[in-house]
Amino acid sequence: MKILTTLLVLGALSSSAQAAVRYVNVGLTTGADDGSSWENAYRTVDGVSRALTAAVSGDQVWVAAGTYEPTSGTARTVFITMKSGVAVYGGFTGTETDLAQRDLVGNPTILTGDLSRNDNGTTTNLADNSYHVVLATGVAATAVLDGFTVTGGYANGATASNYDKGGGIIILSNGQPTIRNCRFIGNRCTFGGGAGYVLSAGGSFFDCDFIDNLGGSYGGAFDTNAGAVTWTGCLFRNNQAARAGAIETFGVASRSITNCVFIQNRATSSNSGGAIWSGNNATVTVRNCTFVANTSATTTGAGYLNTGGTSNLANCVFWNNTGSTGSTTNNQVTTSAGTTTVSYSLVQGGATGTGNISTTPLFVDLAAFDLRLQPASPGVDAGSSSLIPAGITVDHDGLPRRVDIASTADTGVGAPVVDMGAFETQVPPPPACQADVNADGTVDGADLGLLVGNWGGSGAGDIDASGTVDGADLGLLLSAWGACP
Repeated sequence: MKILTTLLVLGALSSSAQAAVRYVNVGLTTGADDGSSWENAYRTVDGVSRALTAAVSGDQVWVAAGTYEPTSGTARTVFITMKSGVAVYGGFTGTETDLAQRDLVGNPTILTGDLSRNDNGTTTNLADNSYHVVLATGVAATAVLDGFTVTGGYANGATASNYDKGGGIIILSNGQPTIRNCRFIGNRCTFGGGAGYVLSAGGSFFDCDFIDNLGGSYGGAFDTNAGAVTWTGCLFRNNQAARAGAIETFGVASRSITNCVFIQNRATSSNSGGAIWSGNNATVTVRNCTFVANTSATTTGAGYLNTGGTSNLANCVFWNNTGSTGSTTNNQVTTSAGTTTVSYSLVQGGATGTGNISTTPLFVDLAAFDLRLQPASPGVDAGSSSLIPAGITVDHDGLPRRVDIASTADTGVGAPVVDMGAFETQVPPPPACQADVNADGTVDGADLGLLVGNWGGSGAGDIDASGTVDGADLGLLLSAWGACP
């Protein structure tokens, strides 16, 4: 037994020793081109694919800013193929020694299916594009893609090969990839899932944007059929399909959608669902999402349409979703079959259910689609904190959830009470030196004494102007401690 244990330990150490970082930099012109260091990074347009081919479980692939393709050739059937146990990260300059040093905004890293680099924003030059940019079939959740823009996929091929589905990413056969900090922009297909197609599989998408994708018949951004899919902190904007402008959920499966924003998605057929279409016994749970200005070609279902299965919507905002007869009540949340539960949500025109309201949401700037809520919004402190999914502690912006706005009465449940919608209204910082109660240029013990001496009253020490000197004011004073700027 001792010999067997020793062999197992040595085997584990040997496997661990094989783990490595593999480097990719398409802008490099020198070096060994073997991925062993930044100086010797894979430097061809198919460098990401080459790194994944060489990688083993436990490896990471670090990719410098630039544009990469699935292949250096012209075959539309070659894809960037994810692997279980391998995490692929974009956003590097090509000198970093730590993952935390990357800059996703400053170092855009693009995976494109435009093999000839001749796309012009129309369908004119798409015939040479990859059917899918990324393939994640059969992989575990340890297959990670983080920090990329995925664009230019064009799935217009044979149905039997699934080449008409999932222009950006396709996930089949129990695949469960983890996708973070990615943007899927301008991908297309002819059947379903402009950005992504999921069949008998799943996946988790965190803090991703899905913009300007065309889904053919089903799902401008996603067409999903069976399996469990999770979207958290994602943006769906200006996606389009005949049915389901953003997400189609079909088949006996579960979908979880949290802290997401749906803007200007369009369904163009008679069986619509401007943002989300759900049917065929799907179970969909939507929490703290905002649906605004999605459109349907019919009189109903511009925001959310349930045609079968179970949909549970809570802590959401549905506003100005518009069908052929305008932004009516039926165009916010519609149920033609199945069961839909709506609670603690702000729904234009109203919705049956516990805690629902219908008053104007008071967005910061609706015309500019700044859908954060003003402090005086009826959606502030009006949700149900018990309905927030486990593990969710931040909002769409990555800011804390369950922030109490002292000047707004709590109308929801929980302490502190969560806001409705994808954004949590934060306590505004006090103006410079507002916490300097005695106006001597420093926030110090003298100010603290004045605040405590007027506790429960109004006036001196009421830093947040709520009308009462209380714990919120104490917190603001302590956070501003020291000399005024």
